[in-house]
Amino acid sequence: MSEAKHTAATSLTDAGPQALPEDGTGGVARYRQLASVLRHRIASGEWPVGHQLPTVERLAQTYGIARVTVRQAFAVLAEEGLASSQRGRGTHVTALPPGPSEGMRSVINDELVGGSELEIRILDKRKDVSLPPGLATRGEPLDRYVRLRKLHLHDGEPFCLIELYVAASVFSQFPRGSEKHRKIASLLREAVGERLGMMHQTMTVEPADYALARDLAYGFAAPIAKIVRTTLDVDGKVLTAGCFWYRGDRFILDVELPAHLTARYPALAVPDSRS
Repeated sequence: MSEAKHTAATSLTDAGPQALPEDGTGGVARYRQLASVLRHRIASGEWPVGHQLPTVERLAQTYGIARVTVRQAFAVLAEEGLASSQRGRGTHVTALPPGPSEGMRSVINDELVGGSELEIRILDKRKDVSLPPGLATRGEPLDRYVRLRKLHLHDGEPFCLIELYVAASVFSQFPRGSEKHRKIASLLREAVGERLGMMHQTMTVEPADYALARDLAYGFAAPIAKIVRTTLDVDGKVLTAGCFWYRGDRFILDVELPAHLTARYPALAVPDSRS
């Protein structure tokens, strides 16, 4: 047995029983829970391409599940192109989960990106709506907003679902139809200019529910980066507030700030982990 295979097998054995929750816990079937665990070990590099996964019997014993559940998890990995099973040879890693490309880095972090790089689909647009209670974590809401529900795509593939409220008085200053091909952050900067104030955002990681998995063409219960963002003007009025849901396999958040700012804003260096 190779050193890599021995290490993986030992870690599973030494860990002892790790029974997965019953089906329905968190809405995720056991075989999908196991597929997620195995996928993580592949993505982390613990199991490189060519590595043989533990046997069906070993995984069933380790996680306290039926062998058919393990085979279903292997089928999920095979469908994703990450593993392949052959009778008499076992199941081997065939590929690593794809990571975000440099193109994704640009479409996520560059507010001026547009054209062929970023496709914006407006799923719903409603005028004269109020800001939902609790959405804006800072500032004073205005009377009326425009609600946009939209999908961002790169190379024809969705990577971000957005539900955003834009102050009606600000939205009226945007060029007609510009929300269909430009990011709201860029339009906001042009419309408000020096009256832009603070921006606050909170990021969490959560599993994709059915609606998110459907809209983002993503795996059910796969990781989603959720960002709740509020932008204020210099008077503390809420100009925009909304939620951004990013596919975990297509998410890169770059932040570059002068180092001395961390003295005034310590959370830039050490994020607040309080629940």
